[in-house]
Order: sequence, then C-alpha cells, then structure tokens
Amino acid sequence: MKNSPIILKPGKGKSILLFIISTVFVCLGISLWETNRSLAIFTVVFFGLCVLVFIINLIPNASYLKIDNQGIEMKNLFRSTFIPWRGVSGFRPKNFFLNTMVVFDLNQNLPEAHGLKGKTGAFPDTYGMSGKKLAAFLNEQKEKFDSL
Repeated sequence: MKNSPIILKPGKGKSILLFIISTVFVCLGISLWETNRSLAIFTVVFFGLCVLVFIINLIPNASYLKIDNQGIEMKNLFRSTFIPWRGVSGFRPKNFFLNTMVVFDLNQNLPEAHGLKGKTGAFPDTYGMSGKKLAAFLNEQKEKFDSL
C-alpha cells in the first residue's frame, strides 16, 4: 500500500494581517515624504517589499510542507527544499523572541549534507499548528517512515 503525501499549508490569516500592517506602513512612509524624505524612502521600499512577499504567500501552492515516505518537501515563496528522512535526526520546537518555530538537526554524516552550510534548519511556518504539535507530528512521521 502506497501512502499518499500529507500536505500542510500555512494559515492565510497571518499573511493577511502582516499584509495590512505593511500596507499601513507604506502609507505612513508616503505621508512622511515632505518632512523626512530619506526615512520615507526607506519605509516605502522596505514595507513595499514586505507587501509583495505577503501577497506571494497568499498565492496557492507558493508555500507548503509536503510529507511522504521519502522525506519532507518545504516550499516557501515558490522555492522548494527537499529533506530526506535519513538526513534529519529529529524535530523540536524552539522559541525565538515571541515566535515558536520548529527546528531540526541535519545528519552531517550523509554525503548529501556535506554541501550544507549549517547543522540545523528551521521551518518558516508552523502550518496551522503550535510548534510543539508540529514537531511531535513530524517526529511521528519520521519514525513511521524510517521503519519502512
């Protein structure tokens, strides 16, 4: 029996909220044009780029986490990264300021890992779950597919 992949998608609410906040800052930057031009330019350019990123995140299939028997495919802003199950030792939640992310340790003994710059990776989103639940779910999937 072949397992079909599990696809987790990021919540749209967070992207919409950040899109609105960035749009407000772009408007504030425009209103600063007459009083402080350099700050206005910085604000409009920076938050304008943020607006574009959040719009791209709202496009279907721009971001997801696909889990199957081979490993995990992480897609963010249309860029895909594949991580085989044997390339990861485990998943755990980690707090970064007010945000909880799921991080994983890469197995540096594998030939595929020699070109990687770091020993630890992280997912850009928790895909509608808490960091703790996502880490537990991914550990369950790893254990399930490692035993095949």
